[in-house]
Order: sequence, then structure tokens, then C-alpha cells
Amino acid sequence: MPDGRVEAFNHIASVGLAKSGTRDPGLEHVQSFLQRFGYLGENSFTRGMVDENTSEALKKYQARNAIPLSGSFDELTRDAMTSTRCALPDLDNGVAFSTTCSWKKRSLTYAFDVDSTDIPGTPEFTAVRSAIRTWAGAVQITFTEVTNQSDPDVLIGWRPANDADYNMVGGTLAHSDYPLGCGVVTNNRPKPVHFDDSEHVWSVGAAANAYDVESVALHEFGHILGLQHSGVNGAVMWPTISSNFTLRVLQPDDLAGIWALYPRPPAVVSWGENRLDIFGLGLDSAMWHKAWDGTHWLPSPDGWDRLGGQFH
Repeated sequence: MPDGRVEAFNHIASVGLAKSGTRDPGLEHVQSFLQRFGYLGENSFTRGMVDENTSEALKKYQARNAIPLSGSFDELTRDAMTSTRCALPDLDNGVAFSTTCSWKKRSLTYAFDVDSTDIPGTPEFTAVRSAIRTWAGAVQITFTEVTNQSDPDVLIGWRPANDADYNMVGGTLAHSDYPLGCGVVTNNRPKPVHFDDSEHVWSVGAAANAYDVESVALHEFGHILGLQHSGVNGAVMWPTISSNFTLRVLQPDDLAGIWALYPRPPAVVSWGENRLDIFGLGLDSAMWHKAWDGTHWLPSPDGWDRLGGQFH
């Protein structure tokens, strides 16, 4: 069992601060990090040097982590890079992922296989189920638990850090994947939700030197539904998380992203004979309305009344 004190990206922690133009063999660890998470293209830089491309990659990383854009390997950047985080990349060859990736169906199945060695019994499975219910409350997708022999859409379990399908060694807590057709791990089913069980300690709830299963699962299932990493600190889809911490509630940025992927249909009510009223949320987050009075659409065949308000 791990002791919960694995230092995230410890090779980076020991690299000296470096301005643009600096040469230092240790900077190769920084460049490997930038490559791993999509900020720096392969063979596009001088190894061990903050050259022009490395400096630009550092600026992109700093921008997404609310760090002043120095283009240097400074203290704030080093602190951010040595935080535990999700194993999936932030960018794709320097470009933010599209948020147009979604499931074509509206019913997904999931199953569990290997449990964690840190928690007696399987309360970690209950924690994951709770994270799934949170997403189910925000998006019109039905999640059904099945056995792992039933060809599930998503297979959930705890793995060694050197997971065969996606490496989690060195400071990443977990990985999942995007929907079919836009995966970075696999484009086959089942899609993985894998937790690193050899470098980190897991808990149900906040605990010293341990990571809350539900909080991490909520993040990873955001990827399963198609969300990329957020650039908004405090969002569930922010790529880093601390031990002894919980975040189990979807934030406005998470909700805006999931509703862009899976638009909510309008609601239709009838309060009398030959009367239908349709209510829907517009792209401006306001409520809109139109009605059928038995003979005509109101206010017009293709028009809507804006009722106002701001709904999130």
C-alpha cells in the first residue's frame, strides 16, 4: 500500500528556475511534462533549453493555470506542475480540445472490476455511483450499472500506476477517456475510468494525504461525457486536485460545458383544451416561450417570447 506521500512530478520539483534562453539538462523534465499534456510538440524544441517553442508552451500552460505569462520556468509554474492531477492532456498539440465530442446515444452502461486496496469493502464503488448520479442530474443520459461481463460502455477500477492502457506514473491520480470517435486512450468499448492505486491513497471523504474517490470520479466522468479540462480554477474539470479535499458539486463552468454538449429540450405543458405552451432556455440563459391556441402559433409561427431571467 502506498504511503500517500508520493511527490507529484518530483523530477520537476528539483529543476532550477530558468528564464528564456537558459540551458539546463534538468529542463528536459519540464519539456517532457509539456509534451505529455499537449503543450509542446514532439521534436519541436531544443532539449534542455528554454528555447522559443518551449517558452511559448510555458505561456500556454501559464495561461490555463492563471499564472502570469512569463514564458519562463518560474516558481509559480513549478508549483503548478508539481500538483497531483488527471492523466489526460490539457491540449492536443498545443490546441484546446473541441467540446463537440458527445455520445450519440442517451443510455450508457457501466461496471466495476478491481477495487482499491486502501478501503475495506467497496464503499469506493458507492462513491463513484454518487458521482455518476451527479452527472445524471445535469444531463439527459441514463446510466445503468451492469456486470463487467455484460459489455459495458464504461469499466471502472483501480490499477497500478503503469496502467497498460494509459500511464499514470509520476503524479497523476486517474485517467478516463472521451466518447467513442474522439478517444485519446481507445476508440473501443469499454471506456476506462482507472484510478492509480500504487502511488496514492484513496478515501471516501476528506482525509490527510488521501484523495476523495467521489471528487476524482466526478472529474473523470466529465471526460467520459466529452468535457475537456477547464481553464477555470475551482471547476470540477480543472485538471489538478489536492489531497484532504472534496469537490462533489458541479460548478457553473462544468454545467455550461455539459449543456453545450447535450442541449436540454424544451418543456411542453397543456393547461386547457387546444392549448400548448412550450418553454425552453435560450443560448442567452433566459427563458423563452411560445404557445399553440388551437389555430395559431403565438407570438408567430417562428417567433418566441423572451421571458427573461438568467438560468444556470
